[in-house]
Amino acid sequence: MRDDQVTGLAVETAAPGVRLVRVTGRLDRRGAEAIGRLIEAQRACGTAPAHVVLDLGGVGEFDGAATETLGEVAARSRDGGVRVHLAGCGGRAELLPLRAHEVLLRCSAYPSAEAAVRDLTDRAAVPRPRAAARGGFAGAAPAG
Repeated sequence: MRDDQVTGLAVETAAPGVRLVRVTGRLDRRGAEAIGRLIEAQRACGTAPAHVVLDLGGVGEFDGAATETLGEVAARSRDGGVRVHLAGCGGRAELLPLRAHEVLLRCSAYPSAEAAVRDLTDRAAVPRPRAAARGGFAGAAPAG
Protein backbone atom coordinates (compact mmCIF):
# COMPACT_ATOMS: atom_id res chain seq x y z
CA MET A 1 0.00 0.00 0.00
CA ARG A 2 1.36 3.44 -0.90
CA ASP A 3 1.82 6.07 1.82
CA ASP A 4 -0.83 8.32 0.26
CA GLN A 5 -3.37 5.50 0.67
CA VAL A 6 -2.86 5.25 4.43
CA THR A 7 -4.96 7.13 6.96
CA GLY A 8 -2.73 9.05 9.36
CA LEU A 9 -3.99 10.06 12.81
CA ALA A 10 -2.24 12.49 15.15
CA VAL A 11 -3.93 13.17 18.49
CA GLU A 12 -3.38 16.16 20.77
CA THR A 13 -5.16 17.83 23.65
CA ALA A 14 -6.08 21.19 22.15
CA ALA A 15 -7.74 22.60 25.27
CA PRO A 16 -9.22 21.24 28.49
CA GLY A 17 -12.00 18.86 27.43
CA VAL A 18 -11.14 19.16 23.72
CA ARG A 19 -9.14 16.51 21.86
CA LEU A 20 -7.95 17.30 18.33
CA VAL A 21 -7.41 14.44 15.88
CA ARG A 22 -5.58 15.51 12.72
CA VAL A 23 -6.43 13.12 9.89
CA THR A 24 -4.20 12.89 6.81
CA GLY A 25 -3.96 10.81 3.65
CA ARG A 26 -6.87 8.75 2.42
CA LEU A 27 -9.80 8.40 4.82
CA ASP A 28 -11.36 4.99 4.32
CA ARG A 29 -13.60 2.78 6.47
CA ARG A 30 -10.59 1.34 8.35
CA GLY A 31 -9.38 4.83 9.21
CA ALA A 32 -12.84 5.89 10.40
CA GLU A 33 -13.10 2.74 12.50
CA ALA A 34 -9.68 3.55 14.02
CA ILE A 35 -11.06 6.94 15.07
CA GLY A 36 -13.99 5.18 16.72
CA ARG A 37 -11.67 2.79 18.57
CA LEU A 38 -9.55 5.73 19.73
CA ILE A 39 -12.57 7.49 21.24
CA GLU A 40 -13.90 4.26 22.77
CA ALA A 41 -10.53 3.43 24.34
CA GLN A 42 -10.37 6.86 25.98
CA ARG A 43 -13.93 6.43 27.30
CA ALA A 44 -13.09 2.97 28.65
CA CYS A 45 -10.14 4.27 30.67
CA GLY A 46 -11.95 7.40 31.84
CA THR A 47 -9.96 9.94 29.86
CA ALA A 48 -12.52 10.80 27.18
CA PRO A 49 -12.89 14.51 26.49
CA ALA A 50 -16.24 16.23 26.11
CA HIS A 51 -15.37 17.11 22.50
CA VAL A 52 -13.33 15.51 19.73
CA VAL A 53 -12.50 17.67 16.72
CA LEU A 54 -11.61 15.73 13.57
CA ASP A 55 -9.41 17.95 11.42
CA LEU A 56 -9.98 16.65 7.88
CA GLY A 57 -7.96 19.38 6.19
CA GLY A 58 -5.12 16.97 5.46
CA VAL A 59 -7.33 14.32 3.87
CA GLY A 60 -6.64 14.02 0.16
CA GLU A 61 -9.30 11.42 -0.62
CA PHE A 62 -12.54 10.36 1.04
CA ASP A 63 -14.05 6.91 0.77
CA GLY A 64 -17.87 6.99 0.75
CA ALA A 65 -18.04 4.14 3.26
CA ALA A 66 -15.75 6.10 5.58
CA THR A 67 -18.17 9.00 5.86
CA GLU A 68 -20.98 6.62 6.82
CA THR A 69 -18.71 5.04 9.42
CA LEU A 70 -17.84 8.53 10.74
CA GLY A 71 -21.56 9.19 11.15
CA GLU A 72 -21.89 5.98 13.17
CA VAL A 73 -18.85 6.89 15.27
CA ALA A 74 -20.32 10.34 15.96
CA ALA A 75 -23.67 8.84 17.03
CA ARG A 76 -22.05 6.22 19.31
CA SER A 77 -19.73 8.81 20.81
CA ARG A 78 -22.58 11.24 21.45
CA ASP A 79 -24.45 8.47 23.30
CA GLY A 80 -21.32 8.03 25.43
CA GLY A 81 -21.03 11.73 26.25
CA VAL A 82 -18.45 12.74 23.62
CA ARG A 83 -19.39 15.19 20.85
CA VAL A 84 -17.60 14.73 17.51
CA HIS A 85 -17.04 17.84 15.38
CA LEU A 86 -15.62 18.04 11.86
CA ALA A 87 -13.16 20.70 10.75
CA GLY A 88 -11.36 21.54 7.55
CA CYS A 89 -13.88 20.10 5.08
CA GLY A 90 -14.42 23.47 3.44
CA GLY A 91 -16.28 23.23 0.14
CA ARG A 92 -15.08 19.66 -0.39
CA ALA A 93 -18.18 18.18 1.30
CA GLU A 94 -20.22 19.09 -1.78
CA LEU A 95 -17.93 16.87 -3.87
CA LEU A 96 -18.92 13.76 -1.93
CA PRO A 97 -21.73 11.42 -2.99
CA LEU A 98 -25.12 12.64 -1.70
CA ARG A 99 -25.44 9.89 0.91
CA ALA A 100 -21.99 10.68 2.32
CA HIS A 101 -22.74 14.42 2.29
CA GLU A 102 -25.95 13.80 4.29
CA VAL A 103 -24.00 11.82 6.89
CA LEU A 104 -21.55 14.69 7.37
CA LEU A 105 -24.40 17.16 7.78
CA ARG A 106 -25.36 15.34 11.00
CA CYS A 107 -22.10 16.47 12.61
CA SER A 108 -21.25 20.01 13.58
CA ALA A 109 -18.68 21.45 11.20
CA TYR A 110 -16.11 24.23 11.39
CA PRO A 111 -13.98 25.82 8.67
CA SER A 112 -10.76 24.96 10.54
CA ALA A 113 -9.54 23.06 13.57
CA GLU A 114 -8.48 26.33 15.16
CA ALA A 115 -12.00 27.79 14.78
CA ALA A 116 -13.50 24.64 16.31
CA VAL A 117 -11.16 24.65 19.31
CA ARG A 118 -11.70 28.38 19.86
CA ASP A 119 -15.50 28.03 19.74
CA LEU A 120 -15.62 24.94 21.97
CA THR A 121 -13.22 26.52 24.47
CA ASP A 122 -15.26 29.75 24.53
CA ARG A 123 -18.46 27.75 25.14
CA ALA A 124 -16.86 25.91 28.05
CA ALA A 125 -15.79 29.23 29.60
CA VAL A 126 -19.35 30.60 29.62
CA PRO A 127 -21.01 29.74 32.94
CA ARG A 128 -24.22 27.75 32.62
CA PRO A 129 -27.35 29.08 34.40
CA ARG A 130 -28.04 27.27 37.64
CA ALA A 131 -31.36 25.62 38.42
CA ALA A 132 -33.50 27.34 41.06
CA ALA A 133 -33.62 25.76 44.52
CA ARG A 134 -36.96 23.99 43.89
CA GLY A 135 -35.98 22.45 40.57
CA GLY A 136 -37.09 25.38 38.43
CA PHE A 137 -34.93 26.76 35.68
CA ALA A 138 -33.20 30.06 36.18
CA GLY A 139 -32.44 31.95 33.00
CA ALA A 140 -32.74 31.18 29.31
CA ALA A 141 -31.58 27.95 27.72
CA PRO A 142 -28.05 28.16 26.35
CA ALA A 143 -27.74 28.25 22.56
CA GLY A 144 -26.22 25.30 20.77
